[in-house]
Amino acid sequence: MSDTYSVKRAKKKDEASLIDLWSALYLWHHEQCVDQIKKPCRNELQAEINNYLNTPDCAVFVATRGDAVCGFIAGQLYELVSPLTKSELIGSIDQWYVAKEFRANGLGQALFERIEQEFSDYGAKRLNVEVWDFNKNALESYKKKGFQTHIRCMTKAL
Repeated sequence: MSDTYSVKRAKKKDEASLIDLWSALYLWHHEQCVDQIKKPCRNELQAEINNYLNTPDCAVFVATRGDAVCGFIAGQLYELVSPLTKSELIGSIDQWYVAKEFRANGLGQALFERIEQEFSDYGAKRLNVEVWDFNKNALESYKKKGFQTHIRCMTKAL
């Protein structure tokens, strides 16, 4: 990663930039699947981001260049308790996005490594992610990072 970029925990002052990037991520998803995914609503995004920034089990990291936020990754820790599987602390990557003009320079990798380390430091034993099937780039990125499919979630329109 270039020396001019850094990764840090997001703060309230990053909220406006996060809303813009989060909105771009959700708009891209909407464009790929207009029948199921709605257009982003800035008020809903602001509430979601505030929840991530103010909940102790959540983490948001931003990649910055100077004062500009170029990308982000967001996730949360949760205790998996199930009658089927062993109970364990899990880290979940919920959102991950780098603005187009800042891609292919290691920012995404740096964001991923930062949240992975954070969850590991807190004692998470596993890292989970949900990816839409149409998002081939994300699927490939996660596979390269060692993720494997363990459950398939399928849908059928009625």
